[in-house]
Amino acid sequence: MTIGQQLKKTRLLFGLTQEEMSAGIVSESFYSRVERDKNAITINKLIAMLNANNISLNDFFKIFDNEGMPELKLQRQIYSAFNDRDLDQLHQIEKTLSSKNDVLYFKTKLIIATLEHRSIKMPDSIRKQLKTNLIDLDLKEQDFWDLAISVPLYQFSELTPLMSYIIAHFSKLDLDNPQVVISLMNLLIGYLDRAYREKHLAEAKKTLNFANKIPNDFEIMFHKLIIKYYSALIDKNLEMSKGITDLLQICGYQRYIDMLPQANRGSK
Repeated sequence: MTIGQQLKKTRLLFGLTQEEMSAGIVSESFYSRVERDKNAITINKLIAMLNANNISLNDFFKIFDNEGMPELKLQRQIYSAFNDRDLDQLHQIEKTLSSKNDVLYFKTKLIIATLEHRSIKMPDSIRKQLKTNLIDLDLKEQDFWDLAISVPLYQFSELTPLMSYIIAHFSKLDLDNPQVVISLMNLLIGYLDRAYREKHLAEAKKTLNFANKIPNDFEIMFHKLIIKYYSALIDKNLEMSKGITDLLQICGYQRYIDMLPQANRGSK
């Protein structure tokens, strides 16, 4: 049972339309995609929507597994491990996922393969589900975790219009939401990594200019440093790139450094 399936089951039980169920918390079109497991909804908005419809949180969530690992909690653990580039944690999560046809299973496998610089095979149905059409979405209600994770599934020519769409609609982004900002920074890092390794430097510079417009905040200081590292690589500023990796090493981020393209060797 997924969150989307449980929402649909609960909505029908209460005799509500999708518009009524969304309760103005999210748009009807976004809610429809959540029901169809096309989009993830944040826990805060989910709870607000359930409360608005006087739906018991206990009744809604009790169907989820008895091990205290509801889908949303597991999904957040995956996102957190991805953000930290924590391969050990991701491998542990992978072991807890019993269904080999589950989207979360392949999402975790994809992250691991990406961080280890290798490719994986996955069913076309899962691949299609992971790939996002942002133009159909309201960016006010959107975080970017799934798009950040699925960067390797796209051709670079497919990614560039998505990034251009985000940049063009910057004012719509909910930058007060930490999940939006942190997931966006992960997306920018993933895109910059592809752009640098595949030598699309003009597109990389556009993205760097965009990243500079994102307000500085404690939660994304590390991400800003990584983006500055890519800027140094593109500018061939070896002194700055070495200074950043030295700082990362002092701070205990050697595993992150190992996943970055190295200035002295070109891209891995």
